[in-house]
Amino acid sequence: MIKKLIKRAAAAALILPVLIASTPDAYAADSVLNDTEWNSFVEEKIEKDAPPGLALALVSGSEIGYKNWGYANIGEQSPVTEDTVFGIGSCSKAFTALSVFLLQEEGKLSVEDSVSDYLPWWNVTWNGQPQDTKIWQLLEHCSGIPNSTMMQYPESGGAPSNEEIAHIAENIRLVYEPTTRFEYCNLGYDVLAYITETVSGVPFEEYVTEEILQPIGMTHSGYHIPTTQGYRWFFLKLKPYDEPEYALTSGDGGLRSTTKDMSLWLEAQLGHLELPEKLTNAIASSHEIPDEYKIDMGDGMVQYNGWIDYDGYYYHTGTNANFSSFILVDQERDIGIFSVSNVWTYTADYAANSLYQVIKGEQINRQQFELLDPCSTVDKVSTCITVIGLIGILLILAIMFTQKKRLAKKPRTPAKEKRKLCIRCVVLIPLLILTALLPKLVLWAAGYGFASYRMIGVWFPYSFLIAFAVLSVMFLLMLISGFTRYRAVRSIS
Repeated sequence: MIKKLIKRAAAAALILPVLIASTPDAYAADSVLNDTEWNSFVEEKIEKDAPPGLALALVSGSEIGYKNWGYANIGEQSPVTEDTVFGIGSCSKAFTALSVFLLQEEGKLSVEDSVSDYLPWWNVTWNGQPQDTKIWQLLEHCSGIPNSTMMQYPESGGAPSNEEIAHIAENIRLVYEPTTRFEYCNLGYDVLAYITETVSGVPFEEYVTEEILQPIGMTHSGYHIPTTQGYRWFFLKLKPYDEPEYALTSGDGGLRSTTKDMSLWLEAQLGHLELPEKLTNAIASSHEIPDEYKIDMGDGMVQYNGWIDYDGYYYHTGTNANFSSFILVDQERDIGIFSVSNVWTYTADYAANSLYQVIKGEQINRQQFELLDPCSTVDKVSTCITVIGLIGILLILAIMFTQKKRLAKKPRTPAKEKRKLCIRCVVLIPLLILTALLPKLVLWAAGYGFASYRMIGVWFPYSFLIAFAVLSVMFLLMLISGFTRYRAVRSIS
């Protein structure tokens, strides 16, 4: 008997280190963040995409680590730190969803309730028939409201009220039958913010601060608080850019935070913190979804409550016009990662995803490196178009200033020139109209509807609008040169 106990003790002693090594604490935060291959990949990606700054937080079991690159402010040469405040974009949606689940925990609403129970003016239709929108449909982006509605947000003054934004959905015609498909919708989360405000009796931002941020300890986070300098590309250079307050709405993407605060948010998701019971329960509820509500986005992805559920972990991306972020929570491995940059770039996504691959013992997916960065690519293409357009304008002007002298040497008949002018008008007038409308058509093709030029200027580099303005001027000058040529031929004749 004693011999058996000794043998079992010895076996346990041998296997204990293996068991310890297999626990999440084995992913020592500092060790992982100093991984040579991962650091080389991120630095290579930074060199290619050139974000001004990048910050990352890793929660690994009981350990927390931070990694920072670049500048919070290029002009001041101030480095990014874990206390730098960034906009986190759509990673804010999980906070909005959590506010709803907190109210459900308090017994003040249910996600099964109709939106009209709390917003009496709510009236949406599909194929002319009224629809009973449920709160959970807004949480899961399957309400039938198109994301193009975000381009209808007010375009002047300061930040619009949550009520003002929510009323955009009043009497709206849905673009598909509710619950039949997934379509990402920012306005749905702004409506949820207003429902939170209506039910709680306090401003949405105040409710989130008091019921979520403060209990978690996120004391440097909030809405409409100052951030570090954001940037945007402008003719191949990074320029400071401050997104206008009217383009920021609290419910869908307005939260601002630091990587240190977001590491606490990650810990809250992983169950590491001692929190009020109702908050703990609400967080657990926000991670769950009944099977009958699940709408497959493809590849087994399901999006709900501000998270994308995929392959055993939760994640979400976030973009403002001058910030971008990525968050990932793997409860099984007890891992949480948050990354953020002060420009709209996918570098934050790649930094976090590649780190997660390292943690799982996988090879870093190099295909991530080859993917084009969105805003810098738009700026590069716009720069090329602008240069070509300016060269065309100079050539046309040179032709216009010399055409009378050239025509005098080689006379033309007015009738023949009139035919050429008509052909030129038939080709150039539609082309001129199309070029002027092309920025709107690009956003429409991307699923955002026909946005105003002002809203396009918020979300796209200014070089994008300038490029099409230059093309429009070039086509207009080509048209004008046709008329001046015709007049010159008539005067010579």
